[in-house]
Amino acid sequence: MSSLLSSRHRPFIRFVFLAAGVAGCNAILDNQPGTLRDTSTPSDETSPTEPSEPGKLPGLPTLPGDAGTTDPVVPAPTQPTQDGGSGPQCAPGQKLCHGLCVALTDPRFGCGDPACTPCTAPHGVAGCNNNACTVQSCDPNFFDCNGIATDGCEVDLSNVATCGSCNGACPPTAPVCAPGGGGFACTTGCPAEAPVLCGNQCTALSSVQHCGACDNRCPEVANAESECTAGQCAFRCRPGHHACAGACVALTDPKACGPTCAVCPEHPNTDATCVADTCGSQCKAGFADCNLDPLDGCERSLLTDPTACGACNNLCAAGQTCVNGLCQ
Repeated sequence: MSSLLSSRHRPFIRFVFLAAGVAGCNAILDNQPGTLRDTSTPSDETSPTEPSEPGKLPGLPTLPGDAGTTDPVVPAPTQPTQDGGSGPQCAPGQKLCHGLCVALTDPRFGCGDPACTPCTAPHGVAGCNNNACTVQSCDPNFFDCNGIATDGCEVDLSNVATCGSCNGACPPTAPVCAPGGGGFACTTGCPAEAPVLCGNQCTALSSVQHCGACDNRCPEVANAESECTAGQCAFRCRPGHHACAGACVALTDPKACGPTCAVCPEHPNTDATCVADTCGSQCKAGFADCNLDPLDGCERSLLTDPTACGACNNLCAAGQTCVNGLCQ
């Protein structure tokens, strides 16, 4: 351990930078290795695909409280590696995603999937079990009958073919599916709380399947729960997500960071990060920012550069080369 922490292999200094418009940044010392952090609030820059104000689509507003929750993820610390270089490393039970250390039990990053692809559960909430994506819970009126995580809660319990249960097909003697008793049951007519018959379904025109009118189905938004209020469709982002241009994206998504859904800038040999609504950059493994200039990113290779071999300013002797972070 002492050899890993020697002057030859000490971690390089990370720093923070303050964005000053689009002209550039002034770097200041942060005393934390490996991370360039933008201490300003996210810029107004948004993805070119965004069609409107963040979180809004015509006829599909967001509901209050859809900003998500405080994120437990943090930038990955940069530590010496066994090959003599340095790079972002995470604790046991975590993995590296977009420059952040995230738990293997976080469905926003695919649980145990090394690709960090988010888990999805249509009409439900995704979860993790044994490092695999699962369905944690279902939206009202839906159920996971086939046990397959990728299609989420695929069965509509208000449908006449699955009325109240996975195998609840209504018989000819009771051809209508109506709500009642906290669930759905086959019947011959519509009750007072759901007086409108839409096909074979009884409704009050306040469900996401029949919002304000028969067959006016509210759009499905990933990582959100659709709702029908006063005959109008809306959606509420699930915890850990926030609304950006009609979608719900993770709070840590560097392509939609903070309240303005800013696209975090990328610099050479870095991964863009978004933590606490603030853009930043994490040096890729084996690279360091030795000149404290955020514009050129992490410009030195600690594995091959003889002027920064294993650490910034670690100069190999004349005639030596730098191999895997060691002067030879």
